[in-house]
Amino acid sequence: MSSYGAIGVDDNDTDPLLDDEPPRRLPPAGGVPIGRRRAISASQIGSIPSQSAATRQPYLFTGGLGLRDESLLSLHSEDDLHREHNNALRYRLYNRLDPGGEHLTMPDHVLPPNLFSILPFEELKDVSGKQGSIVTIFSIWNTMMGTSLLAMPWALQQAGLVLGIIIMLSMAAICFYTAYIVIESPKRLQDLSVDPLLAEFSDVCKSLFGRIGEYCAVVFSVCVLIGGVIVYWVLMSNFLYYTGAVVYESMQPNSTTIPVMENKTFTCDVYCPEQTSQWTIPQWEKQLYDAVSEMEGGETGDDSWSFDKFWTLRGTVPIYLAFALFPLMNFKSPTFFTKFNVLGTISVMYLLMFVFSKLLECGVNMDFSNPKSIHYVQLANMHFPALSGTLTLSYFIHNAVLTILRNQKHPENNARDLSIGYCLVAFCYVFIGFTFFAAFPVQRSCISDNFLNNFGAGDVLSSTARLFLLFQMITVLPLLMFLVRSQLFYAIFGQTWPGAIRVIILNVLLIAVAVGFATFYPNVGSILRYVGSISGLVYVFALPAMVYIKQSEAAGTLTPMKKYAHYGIIVIGVANLIAQFVI
Repeated sequence: MSSYGAIGVDDNDTDPLLDDEPPRRLPPAGGVPIGRRRAISASQIGSIPSQSAATRQPYLFTGGLGLRDESLLSLHSEDDLHREHNNALRYRLYNRLDPGGEHLTMPDHVLPPNLFSILPFEELKDVSGKQGSIVTIFSIWNTMMGTSLLAMPWALQQAGLVLGIIIMLSMAAICFYTAYIVIESPKRLQDLSVDPLLAEFSDVCKSLFGRIGEYCAVVFSVCVLIGGVIVYWVLMSNFLYYTGAVVYESMQPNSTTIPVMENKTFTCDVYCPEQTSQWTIPQWEKQLYDAVSEMEGGETGDDSWSFDKFWTLRGTVPIYLAFALFPLMNFKSPTFFTKFNVLGTISVMYLLMFVFSKLLECGVNMDFSNPKSIHYVQLANMHFPALSGTLTLSYFIHNAVLTILRNQKHPENNARDLSIGYCLVAFCYVFIGFTFFAAFPVQRSCISDNFLNNFGAGDVLSSTARLFLLFQMITVLPLLMFLVRSQLFYAIFGQTWPGAIRVIILNVLLIAVAVGFATFYPNVGSILRYVGSISGLVYVFALPAMVYIKQSEAAGTLTPMKKYAHYGIIVIGVANLIAQFVI
């Protein structure tokens, strides 16, 4: 008796599910082909020994395992038969992994697709649990549209208007192509031990390059996620600080912060932070001095209690966040927080409307002819690596794209949906970057790497954006921590939850790193471009190109032109990384 519990296979027979050839059509008479077994009837089920009658329901694969007549054959295409055959193979695999279980369990490293879905509740999906192209496209869009959106006007200013837009579109095309290689790579595997429908990109790299390939994929995927945690912590500290400052000032007599809401709701006034005028390699000594100065209560040296002493952007607020959010990091399952994925879509829509409203208020302030004008616009700038490094992380979805597309109702549309998702992301980046850049009313060197910092605490729209984004990031941060934990622990211990103690230790270390950056180096733009250029070199440029070359070579379809073109992609990644520290 096989582990199906309802499909009879004699001990001396060849296991039909281990045949290499796909299922064959039955003859018109309805007979059973040689080497295939007949599905038992309902009357036979009662004769099965009790110890073998599992509570698990059988996977009834009628193509080659049971009787079929012409009417049934007319309802199934050849593609359906192949799909059922593959499903039966996977069912047998999971039965053997968990012979006594009552439900199937996918491998631990296969992430659940609902982590990235924009549908907050399972009830909104169809009866099959699959999602259509619209949901898939917006899940791709929602996953990529992250914190780098706030840095896009700054990154565009670093590159110049025309060169910046060209780089935005070019990087979108390159990243889309390498992501397409990622989603196609499991299908081209010749390793029969890897299920292409459940394989992650790290499995592909392991199959082609061994353990080194797998570890490279996992390590740099985790680096991207840790970079996301750091950026989130910096921004959450920023948003919480300004939100708290607004609340405190509004409670004071003769407050000058809140009246802007009464008679000056819409304003073109902007704030020019001093640090945005500098474009240098991180000056750690100055950053350390400023942070310590804030923690000591600023330049006043007053030991008495004051709000400014206990509410500092680079001193106390990041630590307050650590104590408040640490319990949320230790949940074994992040399912609850996936209910808030739709907030990402809402926050992006709000930011799009926010920058468009500023364009209507301020108008277009660009001068292409007079270099001395405060509205002068550079068409190109030698600091363009800041943009290319940021975009590498902005367009990064390579470690999640297979998970998102695993729930696709029509997998034949994967390439189309992925391309539409990238087009939407590129449009949003260009729209926000150009709109804010064009409307900025003073010197563009004042544009901050978090453009909300260009508005005072009393600006209604920016204050609303900070409060909304703060809540949205609080719900996303546990998901990021879960992804870091899952990938790291599975690579080391072979399981995603190796015990509460290890999870707590990892979370303490990650939060300590994030608090350190928020305190001593809270420069969002620089963090984005360094993390993007380093991790992107491996995961966006090198690994997909090497996988394509390896698979094409094995299939005999690799031409010199294809080979050199994909080596060129790797060269672009190397040049992007070097340029961050040279130019």
